[in-house]
Amino acid sequence: MLTQNSAALSVSELNEYARKLLAGDPLLRNLEVTGEISGYKHHYSGHRYFSLKDEAARVQCVMFRQNAMGLDFKPADGMRVTVRASASIFPRDGSYQLYVSGMRQAGQGDLYARFEKLKQKLLAEGLFDPARKREIPRAPRVIGVVTSQTGAAIRDIIHVARRRNPGIGILVSPCAVQGAGAAAEIVRAIERLNQNGECDVLLVGRGGGSIEDLWAFNEESVARAIAASRIPVISCVGHEIDFTIADFVADLRAPTPSAAAELAVPEIDALKRDLNAAIERLAGALSAAQRVRRLELEKLIALPALSKPVQTLLEPRAHALSQLEGRLSAAMPAVLERARHQLGALEASLRALNPEAVLERGYAIVRQNDGVVSSVKEVNEKAPLRVRLVDGELTANITAILPKDGAS
Repeated sequence: MLTQNSAALSVSELNEYARKLLAGDPLLRNLEVTGEISGYKHHYSGHRYFSLKDEAARVQCVMFRQNAMGLDFKPADGMRVTVRASASIFPRDGSYQLYVSGMRQAGQGDLYARFEKLKQKLLAEGLFDPARKREIPRAPRVIGVVTSQTGAAIRDIIHVARRRNPGIGILVSPCAVQGAGAAAEIVRAIERLNQNGECDVLLVGRGGGSIEDLWAFNEESVARAIAASRIPVISCVGHEIDFTIADFVADLRAPTPSAAAELAVPEIDALKRDLNAAIERLAGALSAAQRVRRLELEKLIALPALSKPVQTLLEPRAHALSQLEGRLSAAMPAVLERARHQLGALEASLRALNPEAVLERGYAIVRQNDGVVSSVKEVNEKAPLRVRLVDGELTANITAILPKDGAS
């Protein structure tokens, strides 16, 4: 027990004392450690941060830019390496870590070996074949999302999708994305959306993390569920530098969840611009063709070598061409009017698909537990309902359920 006369150390003094102890140990000043890389990060400053792990433990490591410049390979999660380092304590927060001065490959790590084995197996089966990949719909009505309902990925996807098309439908099939049982939940989430049948494209993924965090998307069951999906799949796992087995099997790989939303959901204004541009190109092509034919006729008639009999033969054709030119000129306004009418019909269809338009006619959208309620069979009597109206939302409690006549 400390007394009033005890020489108590401050936290800074304790950490500095521990640092000096480690620095004074000859073994810890220059040692080699072999392990598997995990959580590798290449900082913009050039420094590298990662963990080395084995079956029972791990240690944090840092490799400063000047030392990393001597590497002759690109480190990655799952890679087995041997580092030359010194052990020390960072006095500010008391963290024990290795300061790496050199690194060499020491063979494949366990996770990396499993990754490569499954990758080669599915490659041989043709699951990565570009010929089996389907095109992503250009203008989907509803997108399905397979990810955690509490992570940043779902917020990013919804934000980007609503910004590009406020009327897009988004159906979330929530699941765990890391840890024990995550792969099975991802498979069930994909199957639920396929059974539902409302989605035109699926976004499957999560935000970034270590190789262990992303490992569920390297499981064979998830790869086969993506391959078996009747709905085209965009994978969006981790950051741009992260690659998983799911990325190779999916119909399209996006570097991030936000990028997946941009690839899946077109901008409404861009679609309108494309239609207007197509109408203008059609009108221009018709006018150009008319001018070319008129010039060709004028050159032919002006030839001095033409004899009168030949001119006699040409005159009826010239008259017929003139009539054809007149009919073409007369038809042009009608062609353009039909194109404008088609554009107007398309705009009306887009407005009709907008849930806001339905709400303005007095209808409502009913949700429970983050899902849209379309049948009384889906309702949980004990949970409140969220009712979306044209000018806001309200919360309601269920007092009775009255099925339609004849319904079970």
